[in-house]
Amino acid sequence: VNEPANTIVTANTASRRAMIIVKPEPHYTEAARRKKLQGSVTLRVVLSAAGKVTNIEVTSGLPDFAGSSIEAAGKIQFIPAMKDGRFVSTAVELQYNYNIY
Repeated sequence: VNEPANTIVTANTASRRAMIIVKPEPHYTEAARRKKLQGSVTLRVVLSAAGKVTNIEVTSGLPDFAGSSIEAAGKIQFIPAMKDGRFVSTAVELQYNYNIY
């Protein structure tokens, strides 16, 4: 069965999962620091067959951190997942944690 180019496969059906090479840390904003906010943001993203992070969506977490989480996720570098010898897109969940030091 040939998957259409825009099909998103699950990590379980890929013969090799996407490999994240660089996952930049998000920026902790000064406004969040002043409010003494801590927490996490969970994103659902697609690691596309073309090597780009697409369809970034916040699924949970503090709204104050959503923007910096989305920005960091967009800078992820990875090798796409493979299925049947071809690169395929996969949806993954990412979590970014924000702690005051």
